[in-house]
Amino acid sequence: MRKQSQTVWDFLLKGACISVASSATKMPSDVMSAMVEIISEEAGFSRETAVLQLRRLEKVGRYHVEAWS
Repeated sequence: MRKQSQTVWDFLLKGACISVASSATKMPSDVMSAMVEIISEEAGFSRETAVLQLRRLEKVGRYHVEAWS
């Protein structure tokens, strides 16, 4: 994701939804960190603002995590 951060950001700007389905071990938190980094870098936001933006995407159903143990 980080290598393709511009593409991920472009997709988000066009209304894309992101779904993460994985075991609850490490992947969901790694994807969240990558998304925060992408939003921060590509939009020029602080890390805190990027976290808020990701939470907003989650609230409107455009970022969804399904994790199991």
